[in-house]
Amino acid sequence: MGTLRGGGGAAAEAERAGSARSAVTYLAIPRPWFISLLVILVAPWLAVAAFLLKPEAPAEGRPPDPAQERRVGRWGKLTLLPIVIAPPMELVFTDWGFSPHPAWFFPGTDADGAVALLRAVGVPGEDADRLRGKMRTERRTGGVLLLPDPAWVRGLEPGLRGRLYHLLAGNGFNPDQVQAFRFRGASLEEWLGGAMIDGRTRGLVEPLVYRDGDYMLFSDIELVRAEIGEEELRRLGKGLFRQRTVLAGLSVGAPGDLDALVEYWGRGGRRTEIRPLLESISRGESETVDVVHLLPPFARDRLYSYPQLSVADLDRPTVANCLWTALNFFSSRPDDRFLDDAVALRTLREDYFIVEGELELGDIIAFVDESGDFFHAVVQIADNLVFSKNGISALSPWTLMTLEEVKGYYRWRSENPRLIVHRRKGL
Repeated sequence: MGTLRGGGGAAAEAERAGSARSAVTYLAIPRPWFISLLVILVAPWLAVAAFLLKPEAPAEGRPPDPAQERRVGRWGKLTLLPIVIAPPMELVFTDWGFSPHPAWFFPGTDADGAVALLRAVGVPGEDADRLRGKMRTERRTGGVLLLPDPAWVRGLEPGLRGRLYHLLAGNGFNPDQVQAFRFRGASLEEWLGGAMIDGRTRGLVEPLVYRDGDYMLFSDIELVRAEIGEEELRRLGKGLFRQRTVLAGLSVGAPGDLDALVEYWGRGGRRTEIRPLLESISRGESETVDVVHLLPPFARDRLYSYPQLSVADLDRPTVANCLWTALNFFSSRPDDRFLDDAVALRTLREDYFIVEGELELGDIIAFVDESGDFFHAVVQIADNLVFSKNGISALSPWTLMTLEEVKGYYRWRSENPRLIVHRRKGL
Protein backbone atom coordinates (compact mmCIF):
# COMPACT_ATOMS: atom_id res chain seq x y z
CA MET A 1 0.00 0.00 0.00
CA GLY A 2 1.23 3.45 -0.83
CA THR A 3 1.46 5.91 1.97
CA LEU A 4 -1.00 8.76 2.18
CA ARG A 5 0.76 12.07 2.17
CA GLY A 6 -1.06 15.39 2.08
CA GLY A 7 -1.16 16.99 -1.36
CA GLY A 8 -2.66 20.19 -2.97
CA GLY A 9 -5.55 21.18 -3.00
CA ALA A 10 -27.24 21.93 -11.30
CA ALA A 11 -43.70 19.10 -14.36
CA ALA A 12 -44.72 18.64 -17.60
CA GLU A 13 -46.92 21.59 -18.32
CA ALA A 14 -50.57 20.49 -18.41
CA GLU A 15 -52.56 21.91 -21.27
CA ARG A 16 -56.26 22.45 -21.12
CA ALA A 17 -58.34 21.74 -24.17
CA GLY A 18 -61.88 22.95 -24.60
CA SER A 19 -64.46 21.91 -27.12
CA ALA A 20 -67.43 23.83 -28.54
CA ARG A 21 -70.54 22.33 -29.99
CA SER A 22 -72.00 23.80 -33.15
CA ALA A 23 -74.71 22.92 -35.63
CA VAL A 24 -73.71 20.46 -38.35
CA THR A 25 -74.76 20.89 -41.98
CA TYR A 26 -74.52 17.86 -44.31
CA LEU A 27 -73.52 18.40 -47.91
CA ALA A 28 -73.68 15.69 -50.57
CA ILE A 29 -70.39 15.48 -52.53
CA PRO A 30 -69.88 13.15 -55.54
CA ARG A 31 -67.44 10.32 -54.75
CA PRO A 32 -64.75 11.30 -57.36
CA TRP A 33 -64.76 14.87 -56.02
CA PHE A 34 -64.44 13.57 -52.48
CA ILE A 35 -61.41 11.41 -53.34
CA SER A 36 -59.69 14.30 -55.12
CA LEU A 37 -60.40 16.66 -52.23
CA LEU A 38 -59.08 14.09 -49.76
CA VAL A 39 -55.81 13.76 -51.67
CA ILE A 40 -55.39 17.54 -51.82
CA LEU A 41 -55.99 17.94 -48.08
CA VAL A 42 -54.09 14.93 -46.76
CA ALA A 43 -51.03 14.68 -49.02
CA PRO A 44 -49.22 17.74 -47.62
CA TRP A 45 -49.71 16.49 -44.06
CA LEU A 46 -48.33 13.07 -44.99
CA ALA A 47 -45.21 14.77 -46.29
CA VAL A 48 -44.86 16.80 -43.10
CA ALA A 49 -45.35 13.68 -40.99
CA ALA A 50 -42.73 11.81 -42.97
CA PHE A 51 -40.26 14.61 -42.32
CA LEU A 52 -41.01 14.92 -38.62
CA LEU A 53 -41.01 11.19 -37.97
CA LYS A 54 -37.82 10.48 -39.89
CA PRO A 55 -35.28 8.94 -37.51
CA GLU A 56 -32.88 11.59 -36.32
CA ALA A 57 -29.25 11.02 -37.27
CA PRO A 58 -27.24 10.67 -34.08
CA ALA A 59 -24.83 13.52 -33.39
CA GLU A 60 -21.17 12.59 -33.45
CA GLY A 61 -20.14 11.31 -30.05
CA ARG A 62 -23.66 11.71 -28.74
CA PRO A 63 -24.37 9.42 -25.77
CA PRO A 64 -27.58 7.43 -25.43
CA ASP A 65 -30.50 8.98 -23.60
CA PRO A 66 -28.89 9.51 -20.19
CA ALA A 67 -32.20 9.38 -18.34
CA GLN A 68 -32.45 5.69 -19.28
CA GLU A 69 -29.21 4.75 -17.53
CA ARG A 70 -30.11 2.21 -14.88
CA ARG A 71 -27.82 0.41 -12.49
CA VAL A 72 -28.95 -2.59 -10.46
CA GLY A 73 -27.24 -4.00 -7.38
CA ARG A 74 -27.48 -4.47 -3.62
CA TRP A 75 -28.53 -0.82 -3.41
CA GLY A 76 -31.65 -1.42 -5.56
CA LYS A 77 -32.24 0.04 -9.01
CA LEU A 78 -30.68 3.42 -9.73
CA THR A 79 -31.83 5.71 -12.53
CA LEU A 80 -29.46 8.58 -13.24
CA LEU A 81 -30.59 11.84 -14.80
CA PRO A 82 -27.73 14.22 -15.72
CA ILE A 83 -28.15 17.88 -14.78
CA VAL A 84 -25.89 20.94 -14.71
CA ILE A 85 -25.79 23.33 -11.76
CA ALA A 86 -24.28 26.80 -11.44
CA PRO A 87 -23.69 29.09 -8.46
CA PRO A 88 -26.23 31.88 -7.87
CA MET A 89 -24.98 35.30 -8.92
CA GLU A 90 -25.00 36.40 -5.28
CA LEU A 91 -22.11 34.01 -4.61
CA VAL A 92 -20.07 34.76 -7.73
CA PHE A 93 -17.05 36.87 -6.89
CA THR A 94 -14.24 37.64 -9.36
CA ASP A 95 -11.09 37.38 -7.27
CA TRP A 96 -10.22 33.83 -8.27
CA GLY A 97 -6.54 33.92 -7.40
CA PHE A 98 -5.15 33.78 -10.93
CA SER A 99 -1.88 35.51 -11.78
CA PRO A 100 -2.47 38.95 -13.39
CA HIS A 101 0.12 38.09 -16.05
CA PRO A 102 1.24 34.73 -17.46
CA ALA A 103 3.93 33.30 -15.17
CA TRP A 104 5.10 29.71 -15.58
CA PHE A 105 7.32 27.86 -13.11
CA PHE A 106 9.70 25.07 -14.12
CA PRO A 107 11.03 23.72 -10.78
CA GLY A 108 14.22 21.76 -10.41
CA THR A 109 15.71 22.67 -13.77
CA ASP A 110 17.64 25.40 -15.57
CA ALA A 111 16.86 27.40 -18.71
CA ASP A 112 18.16 24.63 -20.98
CA GLY A 113 15.95 22.09 -19.24
CA ALA A 114 12.91 24.36 -19.47
CA VAL A 115 13.50 24.92 -23.19
CA ALA A 116 13.77 21.15 -23.68
CA LEU A 117 10.43 20.67 -21.90
CA LEU A 118 8.81 23.31 -24.09
CA ARG A 119 10.10 21.60 -27.22
CA ALA A 120 8.93 18.21 -25.94
CA VAL A 121 5.29 19.33 -25.79
CA GLY A 122 5.46 20.85 -29.27
CA VAL A 123 6.52 24.47 -28.87
CA PRO A 124 8.34 25.33 -32.14
CA GLY A 125 12.10 25.47 -31.71
CA GLU A 126 12.34 29.11 -32.73
CA ASP A 127 9.67 30.09 -30.19
CA ALA A 128 11.27 27.99 -27.45
CA ASP A 129 14.64 29.64 -28.02
CA ARG A 130 13.07 33.08 -27.94
CA LEU A 131 11.29 32.24 -24.67
CA ARG A 132 14.65 31.47 -23.11
CA GLY A 133 15.27 35.22 -22.98
CA LYS A 134 12.16 35.64 -20.80
CA MET A 135 13.33 33.15 -18.16
CA ARG A 136 14.97 33.93 -14.86
CA THR A 137 16.28 31.86 -11.99
CA GLU A 138 13.72 31.15 -9.29
CA ARG A 139 15.27 30.13 -5.98
CA ARG A 140 12.06 29.14 -4.23
CA THR A 141 11.51 26.24 -6.63
CA GLY A 142 15.14 25.61 -7.47
CA GLY A 143 14.29 26.19 -11.10
CA VAL A 144 13.30 28.93 -13.53
CA LEU A 145 10.36 31.26 -13.99
CA LEU A 146 9.14 32.05 -17.51
CA LEU A 147 7.20 35.27 -18.16
CA PRO A 148 5.85 34.77 -21.70
CA ASP A 149 4.40 37.56 -23.82
CA PRO A 150 0.57 37.60 -23.32
CA ALA A 151 0.07 38.01 -27.08
CA TRP A 152 2.07 34.82 -27.70
CA VAL A 153 0.05 32.97 -25.04
CA ARG A 154 -3.21 34.16 -26.59
CA GLY A 155 -2.17 32.82 -29.98
CA LEU A 156 -1.38 29.25 -28.87
CA GLU A 157 -3.09 26.53 -30.88
CA PRO A 158 -5.56 24.57 -28.63
CA GLY A 159 -3.72 21.26 -28.92
CA LEU A 160 -0.39 22.83 -27.98
CA ARG A 161 -2.03 24.82 -25.19
CA GLY A 162 -3.46 21.59 -23.77
CA ARG A 163 -0.14 19.75 -23.79
CA LEU A 164 1.76 22.73 -22.39
CA TYR A 165 -0.74 23.46 -19.62
CA HIS A 166 -0.94 19.77 -18.69
CA LEU A 167 2.84 19.90 -18.21
CA LEU A 168 2.62 23.06 -16.12
CA ALA A 169 -0.17 21.70 -13.91
CA GLY A 170 1.78 18.53 -13.23
CA ASN A 171 4.49 20.14 -11.12
CA GLY A 172 2.09 21.85 -8.70
CA PHE A 173 3.78 25.26 -8.82
CA ASN A 174 1.49 26.76 -11.48
CA PRO A 175 -1.84 27.55 -9.77
CA ASP A 176 -3.44 28.99 -12.90
CA GLN A 177 -3.22 25.60 -14.61
CA VAL A 178 -3.87 23.58 -11.43
CA GLN A 179 -7.09 25.46 -10.60
CA ALA A 180 -8.24 25.84 -14.21
CA PHE A 181 -11.96 26.10 -14.84
CA ARG A 182 -13.08 22.75 -16.22
CA PHE A 183 -16.23 21.16 -17.63
CA ARG A 184 -16.93 17.73 -19.08
CA GLY A 185 -18.40 18.34 -22.51
CA ALA A 186 -17.79 18.89 -26.20
CA SER A 187 -18.35 22.60 -26.88
CA LEU A 188 -18.15 26.01 -25.27
CA GLU A 189 -21.90 26.42 -25.84
CA GLU A 190 -22.49 23.27 -23.81
CA TRP A 191 -20.22 24.57 -21.07
CA LEU A 192 -21.52 28.11 -20.73
CA GLY A 193 -25.12 27.12 -21.43
CA GLY A 194 -27.47 30.03 -20.84
CA ALA A 195 -24.83 32.32 -19.37
CA MET A 196 -25.90 35.82 -20.39
CA ILE A 197 -22.59 36.92 -21.89
CA ASP A 198 -22.26 38.72 -25.19
CA GLY A 199 -20.79 37.32 -28.39
CA ARG A 200 -17.59 39.31 -28.07
CA THR A 201 -16.83 37.71 -24.71
CA ARG A 202 -17.43 34.24 -26.13
CA GLY A 203 -15.08 35.13 -28.94
CA LEU A 204 -12.37 36.04 -26.41
CA VAL A 205 -12.80 32.83 -24.41
CA GLU A 206 -13.18 30.19 -27.13
CA PRO A 207 -9.61 30.30 -28.54
CA LEU A 208 -8.22 29.91 -25.01
CA VAL A 209 -10.15 26.72 -24.20
CA TYR A 210 -8.17 23.48 -24.33
CA ARG A 211 -8.90 19.82 -23.65
CA ASP A 212 -7.65 17.18 -21.27
CA GLY A 213 -9.43 13.89 -21.87
CA ASP A 214 -13.21 14.37 -21.67
CA TYR A 215 -12.86 17.79 -20.06
CA MET A 216 -12.59 21.30 -21.48
CA LEU A 217 -10.34 23.60 -19.47
CA PHE A 218 -9.76 27.34 -19.30
CA SER A 219 -6.84 28.93 -17.43
CA ASP A 220 -6.33 32.34 -19.04
CA ILE A 221 -9.13 34.29 -17.39
CA GLU A 222 -6.80 37.25 -16.83
CA LEU A 223 -6.33 37.66 -20.59
CA VAL A 224 -10.11 38.11 -20.81
CA ARG A 225 -10.55 40.18 -17.64
CA ALA A 226 -8.65 43.09 -19.18
CA GLU A 227 -11.08 43.18 -22.13
CA ILE A 228 -14.47 43.15 -20.38
CA GLY A 229 -16.27 44.92 -17.54
CA GLU A 230 -16.76 43.63 -14.00
CA GLU A 231 -20.44 42.65 -14.40
CA GLU A 232 -19.71 40.83 -17.65
CA LEU A 233 -16.87 39.04 -15.85
CA ARG A 234 -19.27 37.89 -13.11
CA ARG A 235 -21.71 36.57 -15.72
CA LEU A 236 -18.85 34.75 -17.41
CA GLY A 237 -17.76 33.37 -14.04
CA LYS A 238 -21.22 31.94 -13.38
CA GLY A 239 -21.00 30.09 -16.70
CA LEU A 240 -17.45 28.87 -16.14
CA PHE A 241 -18.34 27.48 -12.71
CA ARG A 242 -21.14 25.30 -14.10
CA GLN A 243 -20.73 21.68 -13.02
CA ARG A 244 -22.24 18.43 -14.22
CA THR A 245 -23.89 16.14 -11.70
CA VAL A 246 -26.83 13.72 -11.63
CA LEU A 247 -30.18 13.24 -9.97
CA ALA A 248 -30.31 9.66 -8.73
CA GLY A 249 -33.66 7.92 -8.37
CA LEU A 250 -33.95 4.63 -6.48
CA SER A 251 -36.58 1.96 -7.04
CA VAL A 252 -37.00 -1.37 -5.23
CA GLY A 253 -36.90 -4.72 -6.99
CA ALA A 254 -38.70 -7.69 -5.47
CA PRO A 255 -40.42 -7.11 -2.08
CA GLY A 256 -37.98 -9.57 -0.54
CA ASP A 257 -35.13 -7.13 -1.26
CA LEU A 258 -36.37 -4.65 1.35
CA ASP A 259 -34.23 -5.87 4.24
CA ALA A 260 -31.12 -5.84 2.08
CA LEU A 261 -31.88 -2.29 0.96
CA VAL A 262 -32.40 -1.13 4.54
CA GLU A 263 -29.10 -2.72 5.49
CA TYR A 264 -27.29 -0.95 2.63
CA TRP A 265 -28.81 2.54 2.93
CA GLY A 266 -29.18 2.53 6.72
CA ARG A 267 -25.50 2.38 7.61
CA GLY A 268 -24.36 4.75 10.33
CA GLY A 269 -27.18 3.85 12.73
CA ARG A 270 -29.96 5.02 10.38
CA ARG A 271 -31.77 1.75 9.57
CA THR A 272 -34.88 2.63 11.57
CA GLU A 273 -34.85 6.12 10.11
CA ILE A 274 -34.88 5.14 6.44
CA ARG A 275 -36.99 1.93 6.59
CA PRO A 276 -40.42 3.69 6.34
CA LEU A 277 -39.39 5.43 3.12
CA LEU A 278 -38.04 2.25 1.55
CA GLU A 279 -41.15 0.32 2.66
CA SER A 280 -43.30 2.92 0.92
CA ILE A 281 -41.68 2.41 -2.46
CA SER A 282 -41.50 -1.38 -1.98
CA ARG A 283 -45.34 -1.41 -1.60
CA GLY A 284 -45.69 0.49 -4.85
CA GLU A 285 -47.00 3.66 -3.20
CA SER A 286 -44.28 5.50 -5.09
CA GLU A 287 -42.19 4.23 -8.00
CA THR A 288 -38.93 5.88 -7.02
CA VAL A 289 -37.35 8.01 -4.34
CA ASP A 290 -34.55 10.51 -4.81
CA VAL A 291 -31.39 9.11 -3.26
CA VAL A 292 -30.81 12.44 -1.51
CA HIS A 293 -33.54 11.45 0.99
CA LEU A 294 -31.57 8.32 1.92
CA LEU A 295 -28.32 10.11 2.74
CA PRO A 296 -27.17 11.20 6.21
CA PRO A 297 -28.11 14.80 7.13
CA PHE A 298 -24.62 16.17 6.45
CA ALA A 299 -24.67 15.04 2.81
CA ARG A 300 -28.41 15.64 2.34
CA ASP A 301 -28.09 19.27 3.42
CA ARG A 302 -25.14 19.98 1.12
CA LEU A 303 -25.74 18.02 -2.08
CA TYR A 304 -26.20 20.30 -5.13
CA SER A 305 -25.31 23.37 -3.04
CA TYR A 306 -22.38 25.74 -2.58
CA PRO A 307 -20.52 26.70 0.61
CA GLN A 308 -21.77 29.99 2.05
CA LEU A 309 -18.82 31.64 3.75
CA SER A 310 -19.16 33.64 6.95
CA VAL A 311 -16.84 35.85 8.99
CA ALA A 312 -16.04 32.81 11.14
CA ASP A 313 -14.55 31.09 8.09
CA LEU A 314 -11.80 33.71 8.01
CA ASP A 315 -10.34 32.23 11.21
CA ARG A 316 -10.26 28.67 9.90
CA PRO A 317 -7.13 27.16 8.32
CA THR A 318 -9.03 26.46 5.11
CA VAL A 319 -12.60 26.20 3.85
CA ALA A 320 -14.57 23.01 3.21
CA ASN A 321 -12.54 20.56 1.16
CA CYS A 322 -12.77 16.95 0.03
CA LEU A 323 -11.29 15.31 3.12
CA TRP A 324 -13.33 17.41 5.57
CA THR A 325 -16.39 16.41 3.52
CA ALA A 326 -15.53 12.71 3.49
CA LEU A 327 -14.72 12.42 7.20
CA ASN A 328 -17.91 14.29 8.19
CA PHE A 329 -20.24 12.20 5.99
CA PHE A 330 -21.89 10.42 8.95
CA SER A 331 -21.44 13.29 11.44
CA SER A 332 -24.48 14.89 13.05
CA ARG A 333 -22.44 18.09 13.32
CA PRO A 334 -19.37 18.82 11.13
CA ASP A 335 -16.05 18.50 12.92
CA ASP A 336 -13.85 21.40 11.79
CA ARG A 337 -10.74 19.73 13.16
CA PHE A 338 -10.71 17.92 9.82
CA LEU A 339 -9.87 21.20 8.08
CA ASP A 340 -6.36 20.59 9.39
CA ASP A 341 -4.75 18.17 6.92
CA ALA A 342 -2.57 16.58 9.58
CA VAL A 343 -5.56 15.85 11.83
CA ALA A 344 -7.64 14.60 8.91
CA LEU A 345 -4.97 12.23 7.61
CA ARG A 346 -4.25 10.92 11.10
CA THR A 347 -7.99 10.25 11.60
CA LEU A 348 -8.12 8.39 8.31
CA ARG A 349 -5.21 6.20 9.38
CA GLU A 350 -6.38 5.54 12.94
CA ASP A 351 -10.20 5.43 12.78
CA TYR A 352 -10.59 3.66 9.43
CA PHE A 353 -9.38 0.37 8.00
CA ILE A 354 -8.56 -0.46 4.39
CA VAL A 355 -10.96 -2.81 2.59
CA GLU A 356 -11.08 -4.72 -0.68
CA GLY A 357 -14.10 -6.07 -2.53
CA GLU A 358 -17.64 -4.69 -2.46
CA LEU A 359 -18.04 -1.09 -1.36
CA GLU A 360 -20.57 0.11 1.20
CA LEU A 361 -22.37 3.43 1.60
CA GLY A 362 -20.02 5.87 3.32
CA ASP A 363 -16.72 4.22 2.41
CA ILE A 364 -14.03 6.83 1.75
CA ILE A 365 -12.13 6.37 -1.50
CA ALA A 366 -8.71 8.02 -1.40
CA PHE A 367 -7.02 9.02 -4.66
CA VAL A 368 -3.26 8.50 -4.59
CA ASP A 369 -0.88 9.57 -7.37
CA GLU A 370 2.10 7.72 -8.82
CA SER A 371 4.36 9.13 -6.09
CA GLY A 372 2.16 7.81 -3.29
CA ASP A 373 0.73 11.24 -2.47
CA PHE A 374 -2.92 11.58 -1.47
CA PHE A 375 -4.68 14.27 -3.51
CA HIS A 376 -8.45 13.72 -3.33
CA ALA A 377 -11.16 11.82 -1.44
CA VAL A 378 -14.76 10.93 -2.29
CA VAL A 379 -17.53 9.04 -0.48
CA GLN A 380 -19.12 5.90 -1.89
CA ILE A 381 -22.87 6.17 -2.53
CA ALA A 382 -23.86 3.22 -4.76
CA ASP A 383 -22.36 1.35 -7.71
CA ASN A 384 -19.67 3.72 -9.01
CA LEU A 385 -21.55 6.84 -7.89
CA VAL A 386 -19.75 8.99 -5.32
CA PHE A 387 -20.30 12.14 -3.25
CA SER A 388 -17.56 14.67 -3.97
CA LYS A 389 -16.39 18.19 -3.19
CA ASN A 390 -13.84 19.05 -5.87
CA GLY A 391 -11.50 21.69 -4.49
CA ILE A 392 -11.68 24.24 -1.69
CA SER A 393 -13.34 27.04 -3.64
CA ALA A 394 -16.63 28.40 -2.33
CA LEU A 395 -17.77 28.13 -5.94
CA SER A 396 -17.16 24.38 -5.99
CA PRO A 397 -20.40 22.55 -5.10
CA TRP A 398 -21.05 19.19 -3.49
CA THR A 399 -22.10 16.81 -6.27
CA LEU A 400 -22.76 13.23 -7.28
CA MET A 401 -20.33 11.97 -9.90
CA THR A 402 -19.08 8.64 -11.20
CA LEU A 403 -15.60 7.52 -10.27
CA GLU A 404 -14.53 7.81 -13.92
CA GLU A 405 -15.71 11.42 -14.04
CA VAL A 406 -13.73 12.23 -10.90
CA LYS A 407 -10.65 10.62 -12.41
CA GLY A 408 -11.08 12.78 -15.51
CA TYR A 409 -11.52 15.90 -13.39
CA TYR A 410 -8.17 15.27 -11.70
CA ARG A 411 -6.36 13.86 -14.74
CA TRP A 412 -3.84 16.71 -14.50
CA ARG A 413 -2.72 15.25 -11.17
CA SER A 414 -2.63 11.58 -12.08
CA GLU A 415 -3.60 9.74 -15.25
CA ASN A 416 -3.91 6.43 -13.41
CA PRO A 417 -4.56 7.10 -9.71
CA ARG A 418 -4.55 4.34 -7.16
CA LEU A 419 -7.85 4.10 -5.28
CA ILE A 420 -7.62 3.04 -1.63
CA VAL A 421 -10.93 2.32 0.12
CA HIS A 422 -11.28 3.15 3.83
CA ARG A 423 -14.15 2.03 6.06
CA ARG A 424 -14.89 3.53 9.45
CA LYS A 425 -14.32 1.25 12.41
CA GLY A 426 -17.34 0.23 14.48
CA LEU A 427 -19.89 1.62 12.05
